[in-house]
Parts: sequence; structure tokens; C-alpha cells
Amino acid sequence: MEIAERSRARVQERLARLEQEFGSTPVDQTTFSVGSEAYQRAVERSREGQVDVHAFVHNESGDVLLSDADGSWEIPQGQTQGAERPAAAAERVVTETAGVSCTIRDAVRATICGVRNEADPDAETVYRLSIVFDAEINSTAPGGSDAETVDEAEASIRWDDSSDVAVAELV
Repeated sequence: MEIAERSRARVQERLARLEQEFGSTPVDQTTFSVGSEAYQRAVERSREGQVDVHAFVHNESGDVLLSDADGSWEIPQGQTQGAERPAAAAERVVTETAGVSCTIRDAVRATICGVRNEADPDAETVYRLSIVFDAEINSTAPGGSDAETVDEAEASIRWDDSSDVAVAELV
């Protein structure tokens, strides 16, 4: 029970910190099975205390930022690093994946994910935390007004109406 207990304790600790920072946030829980490699990644990320973060970044028109992720358009997402706060990680991920800076406004939802190893039904469930944040854009060129930086960022991002079905399904 070592992996399950430790990972559950880490999730509870992160949820308590999230509540201190943003107040009450809706929390869902789900459990799913993955292949052995994905299960091992979940175990390692849990040991490192990583939290999955997702950011809905809105521009002044209310549209949502999507970035090109290997041919599909997604909201910026990634993981915390070290002792990084989840909100700070979300801001960093937006800058790294989309080339824009943002400010986190609120935590929209947290999901506790129970990850099982489909190849080994006796393996312990490992628990991970995934947090969705709401943010607003600060600028389109975090490094300054370099036209090349803006052009590269615009080539890998787009803005979609927040009521678009593809975006609404992620909320």
C-alpha cells in the first residue's frame, strides 16, 4: 500500500494548498487503467510530487488560447517542476508552449486521477492531481516586441471562441 498511500497523501496536501490559495474549488475523482509504461510514468511523477496543470487563457475578447501540440490544437498543459506551485507552473507552461505570458485568475477544477496498471491488476493504484486554471493574457511577446518571436508564436497558437464545442468539452 506504499504507493497508494503516499500518492493519496501528496494529492491531499496539494489540494489543501490549492484551497488556501484560491478558496473552494470543485474536485472530481476518476479512475482509469493505462499500459505499463504510462503507469510507470504516473508512479514516477507521483514520487516527484508533480501535478498536471491546464490553463484556459482568455484574451480581451474572451476567446481561448490554443497551441499546436503535434498537429492538434489544445489548451496549454504540462506538469509542475520540483516544489513549483501549480499556478506558477501553469503560467510557465503557457509561456513555454504558446509564447505568451498570462496571469492566473482562478482554479476552475481539480481532478484526482486514480491510475491503474492494466497489465497488472495487483499493482497498487497511484493517485495524481490535475488542475484546470482560468487565466488572462498579459502579452503576445514575453521577451519583448521582437517581430520574429511574435510571428513564431502566432504560427503555433490560435484563439477560439470560448463557446466552441472543442473547447467546451475540455472544461
